[in-house]
Amino acid sequence: MANLIPLLFQKRHVLPKGKMPMRVAPGSQMEAFKHALTSDIGFGVCMIDDNKSSHYSQIGTRVTVEDFDTSKNDGALIVTLYAHENFCIKSLEQHQDGAIFAEFKSLPLWPETEIANDQQLLADKLQIMFDKYPELAGLHQNKEFNNLSWLCQRWLEILPVPAQEKQALINTPNCLNTCDYLMSMMLDPH
Repeated sequence: MANLIPLLFQKRHVLPKGKMPMRVAPGSQMEAFKHALTSDIGFGVCMIDDNKSSHYSQIGTRVTVEDFDTSKNDGALIVTLYAHENFCIKSLEQHQDGAIFAEFKSLPLWPETEIANDQQLLADKLQIMFDKYPELAGLHQNKEFNNLSWLCQRWLEILPVPAQEKQALINTPNCLNTCDYLMSMMLDPH
C-alpha cells in the first residue's frame, strides 16, 4: 500500500525541527486540513514554485499541528506547524472534495553536526535575527545554536532563496553544502 499524505501548498518552506504559522483558507486547503486532522502522520507542506511548470516543489515536509486559532478578520484558521521530516513526492492525486494527496518517500534527516568556530557567524547572525523579530524566536523554544544542521535549516526557512535552490540544498545527505552556501552569502558584501 502506498504512503499517502494530504498536502497544503505554501510560498515558504518549513524544515525538520522548525515551526511555522500558516493560514488555512476555506476551500481545498481547508479540506486537506480536515483530512490532516484525522491522519496519524499529519500532513505535508509543499512549497509553491512559480518558476517551474509544475508549480510545486518535489520535496515537501511532514508536519503536525501544535496550536491553532481563528483569524478575527475573516475566520480563516491560523495554525502553528511543527516539522518532522522531509519527503519526496512520487505522485499526486486529487480527491472529489478538492483535497490533494501525495504518494511520498521519506528522506533521511540531516545528522546533527557540531558547529565549528569558523561557522559561528551563522549562529551569531541568527541570534541577532531572533532579537530583532521576537515572534520568530518565540517559535523555537529549543534553540540549537551548536547544531549546524538546525542552524542551516532555520536560515533556509527565513532567507528569500529561490525555491529551486532551496530544493537542491535540502535534497542532500547533510548540511555541509547549505553551510557553504550560507557562509558565502554572509561573507560576500553585496
